[in-house]
Amino acid sequence: MTMLEKDDPSPFLDPGAVEVWDAWFRWREDGQLRDVSIEATWERVARSLANAETAASSRWVARMVDVQARWQVVFDERILAGAGTRNFAWPGDPVAVLNAASFVRAPFTPGAQFDFDSFRAAADLAVRGLDNALLLHSGGPDTPFADLHVGMMGVADALAMLGKRYDGPSGRVLAGQIAQALAQASLAANSSLAHDRGALSGAAVAAAELARLRGMPAMLVEAAQRTGVRHRRITAIASHRRLARLANDVADGLDTLDHDSQRDGEITASGRIKRAGGYACLIANRDGASPGAVALIDSQHNSSIVAQIGLRGAVQPWIDAPIDYPFRVAHAPDAQVTERLLQLAAANRLGRFKLAVTA
Repeated sequence: MTMLEKDDPSPFLDPGAVEVWDAWFRWREDGQLRDVSIEATWERVARSLANAETAASSRWVARMVDVQARWQVVFDERILAGAGTRNFAWPGDPVAVLNAASFVRAPFTPGAQFDFDSFRAAADLAVRGLDNALLLHSGGPDTPFADLHVGMMGVADALAMLGKRYDGPSGRVLAGQIAQALAQASLAANSSLAHDRGALSGAAVAAAELARLRGMPAMLVEAAQRTGVRHRRITAIASHRRLARLANDVADGLDTLDHDSQRDGEITASGRIKRAGGYACLIANRDGASPGAVALIDSQHNSSIVAQIGLRGAVQPWIDAPIDYPFRVAHAPDAQVTERLLQLAAANRLGRFKLAVTA
């Protein structure tokens, strides 16, 4: 019996997301379904991660179920598919992705806002959840202090629902503010974990200096100096296409809204996964958004690589790992254009510039 009531509305808005869950993340064992619902999957993950908690685990489980049920935090494919199952091996490089789209309140209205407080609280829980995963991976408190990988997705959807253009200055500013909130919450969680579970030797000075350079609040800088940090790096934005599809087809990573979202999705064992236009489109249709909102969504389907580099550049200063996952393109540009893009990526201090041709 799960913590969510059976008569709660379905968390799935995109029919294809149900197929993604069923094909890749639903627990089956000995030919029988063990996860009777997505709620069972979330509770299985939460209870498994809670095995590393020493106190108040029931409350922690409830919070962990809640952030997953709201699509605020999505754990990596291995944890979703395997946590709590027979012979599961916890990964030494666990991932959690915050879905920026799920923190938009009153989308496509003049009063639309991004809920930064809830975003920071979810980020804190994601960091602790990944630290728990590492503890379970190592089999005890003597964790190797590996890097964590807390990322983001659904940023393009969030911008559209807030009335911001992906390729405009206001969109880049807001994306940077969201990344700043992630950096602050991650540093606070990192210091708290160092206090509770042990700090990484020799990392306090560098962590405090980086926090100063990023203009973090003085209390966070002082906490890093006083308690140190548990992990050298916390945040890393990469591509997690299956997780984005699971979360009602939000935009992957920092990508633009998918210009191919009207086409069929990936093929699974149960057949083709149908796509419904992407999360922002689903919300606009559900809420009867104005023609202007629909036009904004359409414009963001075609944002250029230059615009994508600009948005990544606004986010990168707050992210610990280089943002260098490939840009998806239908056709590879010629050498001259590629060179200009390389220079632009370098000017934005991104990681390696890579293209993935999808056609």
